[in-house]
Amino acid sequence: MPPTMPEYAPGQTRKRNVLDVLAALPKGEGAKNVLVRVDFNVPMDADGKITDDSRIRGAIPTIEAIIKSGNNAILMSHMGRPKKVQTGEDDGTQRAALSLNHVIPKLKELTGADVRFVEDCIGDKVKDAVSELPKEGGAILVLENLRFRKDEEKNVESFAKGLAASADAYVNDAFGTAHRAHASVSGVPALLPKELCGIGYLVASEVAYLDFSNLGEKDKVAAIIGGSKVSTKLPVIKGLINQVQILVLGGGLAYTFAKAQGISIGTSLCEEEMVETAKQLIEEAKSKGKTLLLPIDAVCAKSFPSGPMSKEDTKTFDLVPGGG
Repeated sequence: MPPTMPEYAPGQTRKRNVLDVLAALPKGEGAKNVLVRVDFNVPMDADGKITDDSRIRGAIPTIEAIIKSGNNAILMSHMGRPKKVQTGEDDGTQRAALSLNHVIPKLKELTGADVRFVEDCIGDKVKDAVSELPKEGGAILVLENLRFRKDEEKNVESFAKGLAASADAYVNDAFGTAHRAHASVSGVPALLPKELCGIGYLVASEVAYLDFSNLGEKDKVAAIIGGSKVSTKLPVIKGLINQVQILVLGGGLAYTFAKAQGISIGTSLCEEEMVETAKQLIEEAKSKGKTLLLPIDAVCAKSFPSGPMSKEDTKTFDLVPGGG
């Protein structure tokens, strides 16, 4: 039996999940192919070995629910930012480094299932690979890196149709990318019947965990958010300012907020067009009595390092107006 889904708090809207989708699939016609958006954007070392497999482990309950129900799971994900592949400037190095083929050994280890890989995410290669999946189900097919094709991030309809062509149903279990209007996130489910689209165990657990409606008056919730861009996190940041009492901002996006406070950040990552928005968010947090925490210091160097650096080549400075 698959594990039970997280319980929803009273009044919280129940989301259609993978178990609902599996129950809605036509019966008695052989295995169906369930297209699953996962987040396998995992860190790897220079040899292509995965150094943290937690994102893969997080998707296992959903994958196992599908294959143990007598169906096949077709997994799609992005990995990294393969801009050279998209523009045709890659000599094969970036494609090799960011191929989802790297996750196959770990996926086999964690599931013990028949795991296959296809070197594209749409087109004839995928069509052939899907046609060879077992009619009795139980197999996993991993598609190649979605972002090798620029149409993924642009949510081009023809690309979404290419992805959906292999799907009898769709499940989103990539919480970290669920806010993006990409083809694999919003384009594909828009093309399929709603009863055959749902969320996986990982997304369901995150949705249930993020419900704060039953907190006591004295309870406080703190959220930590990072990443490089304010622009892609803006709806999340705005939502969290309304939901939590303490919001901690880190990662590259913190520099945009630092500049909004008049702090010198040198050539550090900054979205200039979002500085004014950052000022408004800071004021919004203050007006609502929320605590917005930013880094108080940082380590700097003359340029962004391409490899390990010695401590002597860096300096620490305070992230305060006039600090340095």
